[in-house]
Amino acid sequence: MFRYIFIILLTAIACSALGQQTDSLFAIRKGPAIALTYTTQPGENVFMAANRFYSTQEKIESSSMVDGRKKLPAGTTLIIPLTKDNFHATKEPVGMEHQERLYYRVREKDNIALISLLAGVQKQDMILWNSLHGNTLIEGQPLFIGWVKVVEKDSINLANGLAYPSLKPRTVADTAKHAYGELDSLYNVQTRNGTSTITEKGTAVFFEKAGNNKIYYAFHNTSQRGAVIKVTYPGTGKTIYAKVLGPIPDTKLYANSIIGICNSAKEALGVNDSKAWCELFYSPN
Repeated sequence: MFRYIFIILLTAIACSALGQQTDSLFAIRKGPAIALTYTTQPGENVFMAANRFYSTQEKIESSSMVDGRKKLPAGTTLIIPLTKDNFHATKEPVGMEHQERLYYRVREKDNIALISLLAGVQKQDMILWNSLHGNTLIEGQPLFIGWVKVVEKDSINLANGLAYPSLKPRTVADTAKHAYGELDSLYNVQTRNGTSTITEKGTAVFFEKAGNNKIYYAFHNTSQRGAVIKVTYPGTGKTIYAKVLGPIPDTKLYANSIIGICNSAKEALGVNDSKAWCELFYSPN
């Protein structure tokens, strides 16, 4: 009899733990930091997610590579950047209307020191919070790493002027202003409004590419896929923003060049030849 009761209790505890993990918010590695992953519910959009998690639409569009103008299917995974505005890792925030515990799922080769560094948490706090014994971690193990500020569903935060769902529907002007196609907005997010950039000067080669002429694409060896590079042509003083597709192909066409840019950008830059001397500005990350 006691055996069956014991089994039932263990099953209940396991189900409770599974339910908690299923409903919990999890962070992932995003470059040298962490970010929150959030799965959209029916009817949610990028603007609503930004409003709920004290972020901005531009940041979420850039990190998630989604078009904020379009309706998101339910189940879309958004990546919410974690900053001092929406994440607390030192102690439980006081006076906050609502917050959620944030977890990180251990990956292969992860260790406490690395996760602590990514989350900005003291190693001893990480051990204490998760009742760890020593430095041993198991792949797939969930670790509590801090608190995320959240506007609770169907609530209004009068102090910050925030609500969820949003108080005001998006207007056509708002949509156009923060459209994914506006690579200058993404560039500003990635470079912290131009305060964190690398400058490079050299030859740009233009290549043929069919498709949308309103968005310019580029090949670049040190920028990651999806990064935005600001390209200036000194001959005319004109500037364009190009989205990186990948590294420069190893062919004669791109010999001694620092970037390859789609041919549709030539007119915008005022370039007449197949090559031009350009200045590049881009994020070091």
